[in-house]
Amino acid sequence: MLINVPHIAGAKGSVHLKLKEMKRKILLIAATVLMLPAWLAGQNMDDALRYSRLFYQGTARFNGMSGAFTALGGDVSAIGINPAAAGVFRSMELTITPTVFFRDVNTDWNGYGSDDTYSGLTLGQAGLVSSFRTGSGKGLTNLNLAYTFNRTNNYYRHAVIDGISDNGSMADFWALQGTGCRTSELGGTAFMAWDTYLIDTLSNYLDEYASIFSYYGETYPVYGQKVKRVIDNSGFSNEHTVAIGASIGGKIYLGAGFGITNVSYTGHYSHLESDDAQKVFDFVNFTYTDHFKATGSGWNFRLGAIVRPVESLRIGVGFTTPTIYTINEDFYNSLSVNLDNDTPADPSDDANPVVNNENMTYSYRVTTPYHLNAGIAYQIGNFGLISADYEYIDYATARLSNGADGYNFDTENEDLAAEMGAAGNLRLGAEARLGPFYLRGGYSYHSPAFIKGTLNEGASSNGYSAGLGYRQDNFYLDVAMVWLNSYEAYMMYPDDNRNPREYTSDPVNLNIKDKYLSVTLGLKF
Repeated sequence: MLINVPHIAGAKGSVHLKLKEMKRKILLIAATVLMLPAWLAGQNMDDALRYSRLFYQGTARFNGMSGAFTALGGDVSAIGINPAAAGVFRSMELTITPTVFFRDVNTDWNGYGSDDTYSGLTLGQAGLVSSFRTGSGKGLTNLNLAYTFNRTNNYYRHAVIDGISDNGSMADFWALQGTGCRTSELGGTAFMAWDTYLIDTLSNYLDEYASIFSYYGETYPVYGQKVKRVIDNSGFSNEHTVAIGASIGGKIYLGAGFGITNVSYTGHYSHLESDDAQKVFDFVNFTYTDHFKATGSGWNFRLGAIVRPVESLRIGVGFTTPTIYTINEDFYNSLSVNLDNDTPADPSDDANPVVNNENMTYSYRVTTPYHLNAGIAYQIGNFGLISADYEYIDYATARLSNGADGYNFDTENEDLAAEMGAAGNLRLGAEARLGPFYLRGGYSYHSPAFIKGTLNEGASSNGYSAGLGYRQDNFYLDVAMVWLNSYEAYMMYPDDNRNPREYTSDPVNLNIKDKYLSVTLGLKF
């Protein structure tokens, strides 16, 4: 649905004069858009990173040791990072892991802050391994089949950014977006801003724009408006893996797997700017709302090996091919503006232009980077074990492609390759055995996906974990707690290079604290 206040050809200067020149009423035009073009959908490196960066949830044992299982195997969740883990099993095993999730998001923008918390119950893991013994004491001793489900990401985020902007407006960002386009060529949010009088062409220019905050380039920009953005994201990513694993003489374990991934993500925010101090001529406030829901599925392959050169030492390596996703998005946005033409006795010349874009869809492909895991584990007699993993991911190799309208994403992929880089993730774990009871602990570090000199060069994550376990011959019960702390710099309206500049906001510092409480029930047959 589009409610539009039309522009007057050649109108310039005061919004008051523009509106006085209008002789016709606001038109209500019904429009249904069946296909969302790439310039409006706005896919970028954020989308590529969202589907490429994984935070595995697994069994409580896996979680309690921070996922350091590349060399250990013997855990259903470990199959997700190294399918050779399936070859370590010597009996049939069934597991299920409900997980309670807590998230706290703290925002800090120009000294203004807010805090929001959330909790929810999810299925973190479920799996089944069937073990078949060959009866041979040498060569191939076991051939095992396995299925595992793992939650790989939680996209929930509710945050409120509330404060005063002293150096920019989202309207300035839309003015920059319009650079190089005549008004008849404007697209996306730049057109919406022009159609609601937030931006207009500069005097004597047909393809350069300025916002109402500078009186369309006639004066020096005046800011100090109240800004409030409410972010409300939700969703998840899961992975289903089917694997085959083999034990060769109890010294070498080999595995291969096929993974099917699925994602569901809803991104929503509303952005309000209001001139409560009445500093900007003719302007009262505007509200922009942006909403999209993305669903998709993908696939990958895995290969892995674990070697025991001596009884107490294990060395493992696991490789996961790039995951190829097909993403489908449903999208809408709207912009509502309130204008006051400084004639209180005559409110008829005030205006509330509104533009709504509804029922739009777009589809495209995301190819994530490959994942390479290497690990080493050492068993300390019957007392316990220690384990360490290193994971290599080159985020610069992620790609967007196959836009529904034939768009090839060359510009977005160039930006992605220029700003994202290789990351090394570290996972450490330890387990102590006290009769039928087990004590566990771990640490994890996810290095930034972005290179130095970019906005999020310091966006890393640190995790700590602790767990308890009780095991008998035919069943076990494990409990684990994971604490994960992450940092991110968020731009409300970045420029094309995602860096602060004259007409963009200062970065918002986001500190995200996650807690996962998981309980695993395991049965052996």
